[in-house]
Amino acid sequence: MPPHSHATADSPGAGPDPHAATDTQRIQEQSDLCSTLEPQDIARLRAIAQPQDYAAGEVVLRQGPKVDAVFLPCSGCLMVERSGAGGQRQVLAFLYAGYFLGFNTSSRFLYSVVALEKSSVLRFPAENFRKLAQELPALRDNIGRINNLVLSRVLDHLFAIGQKRAHARVAFLLWELWSRAAADGQQHLVHLPMRRADIGAYLGLTLETTSRAFSRLRRDGIIATPDNSSVRILDAGALQELADVK
Repeated sequence: MPPHSHATADSPGAGPDPHAATDTQRIQEQSDLCSTLEPQDIARLRAIAQPQDYAAGEVVLRQGPKVDAVFLPCSGCLMVERSGAGGQRQVLAFLYAGYFLGFNTSSRFLYSVVALEKSSVLRFPAENFRKLAQELPALRDNIGRINNLVLSRVLDHLFAIGQKRAHARVAFLLWELWSRAAADGQQHLVHLPMRRADIGAYLGLTLETTSRAFSRLRRDGIIATPDNSSVRILDAGALQELADVK
């Protein structure tokens, strides 16, 4: 098998397909990180970015090593997971274009990240990124806003797995994904690159319970599942009510 043209966190290297450069630049410029930056400051940030491509199943970064970069996903879907000393596994997030990785209070990565499908990211070396943040107050402010958004998502996730019944937890995840898909112009279809077991690990459910939750949502006429990797939203109002989001 020929080698992939990508770079891991352990071995930075080749960049992505040059045809994707325009989309990558657009995603960076429209991201929360650049929302209040002047064009010349965005150009400085772009100058330190290292494009990287990953195939489905490839590791973007591993739990444990020293934090050496900030990552901006530009396409595809990444899964963030953490493993305990006893082998326990918890999925912490599913990340799409525009999300961020690497804003840690710890000096080491506390999670691993795996590409669930063909994905591209921009890698910003930590030392260069910190230096730029020191020089650009607007960038520091944007980092603070991103951290607040991350905290908000974490609290929503904790509430979902702590208070909701199984089918309501699945509804919560589907609502999150559907809201993003609708913003991208996909009116009723949600793409699910993750396995049902990954969804269960994210929502604190067993595989069997996750499957039953999907079955109930289908039976109630809220969703349809054309295949294992997609869900069609049939009743957005009922989904939102179950997800308990505003």
